[in-house]
Amino acid sequence: MASKTINFLKTSNYDFDNILDSYVSINSGDTQTVASTLTFSGINTHTAINSAPVTLTPAANVTLTKADNSGRLNLIPSVATGGGKDNYKLPVAAAAGETYEFAWSGVAADADNIQFQATTANAITFTGGLLDFDTDATDASGYVIVFPGGDDDLLLLTNPQAFCIRFVATTTTNYHVSGYAMSTDTASAFGDL
Repeated sequence: MASKTINFLKTSNYDFDNILDSYVSINSGDTQTVASTLTFSGINTHTAINSAPVTLTPAANVTLTKADNSGRLNLIPSVATGGGKDNYKLPVAAAAGETYEFAWSGVAADADNIQFQATTANAITFTGGLLDFDTDATDASGYVIVFPGGDDDLLLLTNPQAFCIRFVATTTTNYHVSGYAMSTDTASAFGDL
């Protein structure tokens, strides 16, 4: 039997099997495809909605997509590409809430700089800030928070040793940035393409 609409089940249903064929299970052992928007409201708790992390391949230009990279941890290993800078291009968000999280998975400082940026100039902007650690500083000057300007669309990490950075879309063209970055080199910086 096919799934029935809620209206049909409430007003016209005389067969209990229609109800059984129309429910959506969220049990971990069940596999189902929902072909429409599924909205949860109120207080929700869950323990089994997880997405496996993905290890990105460093390159001069890496274009990120909602399907492959949103809502999951994106690991960036230490692989020198020879280009001096690996550019990770964030898409224009489909909706507010779209989230991209990146973490360092190398075992030493990277010889390449890492840049998170828009796919084209001014396609997105950033708000928020990043806690930046200069790991060879011997005083409090080694710990700063870097903030984006009003129209910044890139974030540059110079020879990173470690980082965990989250980009959450607050609109389709703005990402709120939070997290930390560590390096013995120049402090992380926001800027324009």
